[in-house]
Amino acid sequence: MTYIGFMLYIHSMNKKLINEVREIKRKMSLPLVRKGPRGELVPPKFSKRENELLLEMVTRRSKRHPVGGSHVFAPMKMSKKKA
Repeated sequence: MTYIGFMLYIHSMNKKLINEVREIKRKMSLPLVRKGPRGELVPPKFSKRENELLLEMVTRRSKRHPVGGSHVFAPMKMSKKKA
């Protein structure tokens, strides 16, 4: 395989991945849908590949933006009277 052929192959793989990520983001931004007699919320359907990519995206984001395990939000802090 020549260098140009290899680069075209990589470019097509990247293009496919970008389109898959775009599709995941599109599905996640869809409005909530209620179905059934009780009006239950129905989540969007993701394929197995989309679930794997979604998990990878969340994992990478958590590595870029870590949240400390002992972090307590201000409204949830206990007052000194209760402690």
